[in-house]
Amino acid sequence: MSAILELPRTTSLSAVKKAVKFAIEEEVSVTLSNVAWETYDQFVQETTDKLSNPLFYYEEGRLLIMPITPEHEYYNRIIAALVDVLAEVFEIDWLCLGSTTYQHENIERGFEPDSCFYFEPKTMQMRGVKRLDMTIHPAPDLIIEIDITSLSSSRENIFAAFGVPEIWRFDGTKIQFLKLENGKYEIISNSLAFPLVTTEPLEEFIKASETLSRLEWVQKVRDWTRDVTK
Repeated sequence: MSAILELPRTTSLSAVKKAVKFAIEEEVSVTLSNVAWETYDQFVQETTDKLSNPLFYYEEGRLLIMPITPEHEYYNRIIAALVDVLAEVFEIDWLCLGSTTYQHENIERGFEPDSCFYFEPKTMQMRGVKRLDMTIHPAPDLIIEIDITSLSSSRENIFAAFGVPEIWRFDGTKIQFLKLENGKYEIISNSLAFPLVTTEPLEEFIKASETLSRLEWVQKVRDWTRDVTK
């Protein structure tokens, strides 16, 4: 479910806070229109390290407030765990920054992915970074978006503006790999981060996670990954 609220350009911080409270309580995504960058930025600064739910996406005056449900977070964590195991077995250095807030005032955009990852060589640049500065730091190599309460396709312009090269999008059943090409995202068959990986086995692993113990599941993913590299 979603709701769109048209508000004056002078939308106050208190109005944003009320919308956040509503989104969390009703478990609906809320889009506020005409939100000034300064208001969005002030809210982010005040809630940094204090608020993990919901996630926020900002693009030129529009602020999407997306609540995190148990179903949403389950799939997010499972797919993030898949990335961890794949990177480990493929021996690719990686760094996960979770739902870190990315902001760039010059383009008036900001986002908080469900999960995000850096891979070598960017890991060398990002390891140990405590505060992001998007005038000097790169965008993540891969972001995960779970389309349970809101469609991530509506946020692709934000990701493209930051130059995120790859998205894994999951709708509760199917997963898609998307590659940034000429400012737009196109569906691809093999992951950019893991060229030997296609969507079909990942969908099977996601489904298997609902019945296997986590230890059994991790071992199953590791065994498959090792077989692929032979």
